[in-house]
Amino acid sequence: MASVTTTSSRSRRIGVWILVALATLITFGSAAEVWVKHQLLDTPAWVRASDKLLADPAVKAALSDYIVDQVYSNVDVQQQLADKLPTDWEGLAGPLTAAVRGPLTGTVEKLLGTPKIRAIWHTVNTQAHETLVNVLKDNTKYGSTANGKVVLDLGEVIRAVAKNLGLPQSAVDRIPADAGQITLIQSDQLSVAQRAVRALGILNWVLLVVVVGLYALAVFLARGRRRVTLRTVGLSLIIVAFGLVVVRVVSGNLIVDLIHDPNLTPAGRAIYLIGSELLVSVATTIATYGVVIVFGTFIVGPSRAATAVRRFAAPVMNADTAVFWIGAAVLFVIVWMWEPTPAFGIWWSVLALLVVAGLGLELLRRRSLAEFPDQSLEVGMDGIKQSAAGAWHSLAGKVRGQGGSSTGSDPVERLAALQSLHASGALTDEEFAKAKATVLDPS
Repeated sequence: MASVTTTSSRSRRIGVWILVALATLITFGSAAEVWVKHQLLDTPAWVRASDKLLADPAVKAALSDYIVDQVYSNVDVQQQLADKLPTDWEGLAGPLTAAVRGPLTGTVEKLLGTPKIRAIWHTVNTQAHETLVNVLKDNTKYGSTANGKVVLDLGEVIRAVAKNLGLPQSAVDRIPADAGQITLIQSDQLSVAQRAVRALGILNWVLLVVVVGLYALAVFLARGRRRVTLRTVGLSLIIVAFGLVVVRVVSGNLIVDLIHDPNLTPAGRAIYLIGSELLVSVATTIATYGVVIVFGTFIVGPSRAATAVRRFAAPVMNADTAVFWIGAAVLFVIVWMWEPTPAFGIWWSVLALLVVAGLGLELLRRRSLAEFPDQSLEVGMDGIKQSAAGAWHSLAGKVRGQGGSSTGSDPVERLAALQSLHASGALTDEEFAKAKATVLDPS
């Protein structure tokens, strides 16, 4: 019979490990889904990233080279120079055209930092991404896979730069309409991309429910080892977060290695790092949950260190119920407003942390009351109200005192404030007696 029980226990333990491992793998995969949905398919996030790209020196240098190439390809710069040179010097137009190309690139870099060009860049990226999202979500007629491609049109940027470089309007007008168009997605790729986006929309919440369900089932089945299993869940989340950071670094190096032009390598690296910033945010969010869970399982554990921490916190944990929960709520709001990690910047994440923190504090509070029933802060709501009233009366008295002489405030009000502070415990009997004597005999 004992062998049957041992076998059953071992099988249950193996099943728990399988559930935890499966949930961890799904969590790792769902992070990519979150990145695609909230970075690549979110227009404000895309535009914020594109604005950062334009501010990056490597990207700005690469974009300047591209714009100068487009200007030279679509405008007869040599002829424009020849028209401005004296007749005898027209032969210098060719060498001058080649010589000014480098300085022009530096000038374009400076122009890309001007408010006008940044505004145009912001607008064209917004328009391109809104079109892309509408196409991928099949929200417009343009979304049919037979109607062409989605492009990022930098033509307006090129024309604005050309005009700022001093080219005549006639030359700028001759720049073709399709100059500076960068294809984001081809028509033959649209159907596949649309199906992928639809799948991501379905998986968004399904993956979250599956992950939570698998972890919860693992903890439920781990009878007798639930705290240890919950700690394993927290550690697995931390491992997922670390894995995401490693994947970002490794994949970034692989992508940069695919760039054959060494001059474009810095720009490629900057584009990838800025475009994948959300992966770091996702990793930090997941790590936050992991750390909270691991810390919680440590606090309620049987170790000497955990017991010492609980004993130290017992006066606070055993405080008046209303005082404790009001203090906990204020502390949570402060942390939420501080937003130390991205986990506090997403509404559903904040709600989840609130539920986890609330349940954890309630369990810890009950355990503390059972372990250290004699330790408690002698602070109740009545004391807090009296202290607040005393502080208010004191502050009001000081404000009134500043308006006149220091001895001109009402002694009755000052005595009432002292009485409130004494009743709340803020003043000892000796301090109260001295303060009262000073009020009655200010000389």
